[in-house]
Amino acid sequence: MRIENDATPVPRTKRLILTISDNSEFFSETADYALIELGAREIGRIRQLAAAVRELEVYRISEFNYACDFKVADYEADPEDGKVALGEFTGRMECNTLNVTDCSFFWSGLYRNTSVRWETDSFPLMALDDASDYDQREVYPGTAEGLEVCT
Repeated sequence: MRIENDATPVPRTKRLILTISDNSEFFSETADYALIELGAREIGRIRQLAAAVRELEVYRISEFNYACDFKVADYEADPEDGKVALGEFTGRMECNTLNVTDCSFFWSGLYRNTSVRWETDSFPLMALDDASDYDQREVYPGTAEGLEVCT
């Protein structure tokens, strides 16, 4: 949480860019990344659900949640901070759920009007305490971070 000049706390948003995988080899209109911005309220809810998982001794709790903004990798655009740029995903998703376990959370759902399931990578609950954002985008080829060192 940042403090403004008048000492008023300003809630910080944690930005996640998580990779998406799906269960189809042939479906081609897929998203590559989910962009999620978590404020204090959302982080509190995730922690509350994780506590309920532990108390109830269940594997996970899922609830409908449409916080994900879906993106595709845009290799033709200029890189963003040494990582592949993001473009708009033109498809649609449905049945989006936030899935919380005792130590991590992830989102899942279906591509609209299909039986193709998608799922983000898991994000550890402990990493919510880290003030920095989390970005799983691949390093853009040819940038300083993406250069391979030959010996």
